Amino acid sequence: MAFTVAWVVDGRSFVGAGACSSTLARLAAVLSPNERMRLQGFLRPQRAGEFLLARLLMRHALMQVSGCRLDDIAVSEPGGAAPVVRIAGELADGVGQPAVSLSHSRGWIACAVGVGTQIGVDIEAPAPERDLPALAELAFTPHELSSLEGLTGDQREAAFYRLWCAKEADYKCRHNARQNQVALTVDAPSFLHHEPGAHYHLCLCTTVPVRLHPTQDIALPTLLELTGSQSNATPQQYDGG
Repeated sequence: MAFTVAWVVDGRSFVGAGACSSTLARLAAVLSPNERMRLQGFLRPQRAGEFLLARLLMRHALMQVSGCRLDDIAVSEPGGAAPVVRIAGELADGVGQPAVSLSHSRGWIACAVGVGTQIGVDIEAPAPERDLPALAELAFTPHELSSLEGLTGDQREAAFYRLWCAKEADYKCRHNARQNQVALTVDAPSFLHHEPGAHYHLCLCTTVPVRLHPTQDIALPTLLELTGSQSNATPQQYDGG
């Protein structure tokens, strides 16, 4: 049975404070050499913090779903593309191993895992300074723009983010499928699951219809405990129930 599961962490206190270099170095010990090189290339501390939290969350999610150990997860960084993930040497492609997708917005980090399906996820935290009408004109089709007509205030904002997250999640899902060498036709249908939170909008996209889409919150301190010292820990495997 295909299913997805997503984890969300509120990392605003971590990225907002700008973690010191020693803390980043300690946490980055679990990353691959490619990931550490990319982490060192970020000029903005907030962006570096979000990247690090996302990669820690990805490992937590894959350990929970696949039952693998931290040391089983290998990540490479193709330029300008999503990370290529392998679990015990096998591609995390949604077929033999779970597929994975990451997103972050203003300190909120999301990771979605698909079992038996490709997966794309987008999380967006609303920002008062954003010019939503201008963004809509740039990103949405005439049909999509017409769906916003007549809406005002909170209703219009919710409809905007619902469309925005859907488009982002759909793009990631198709990109991940191509990267994982899973054949999809251009007009292959997408299956969307929207989940508005108190502080964010979340959307998951899959390539097959999925009934189960549980989302779990993980406390920031718990995630930050995922260091190299836990590489031999045996996690509880998540079975979609």
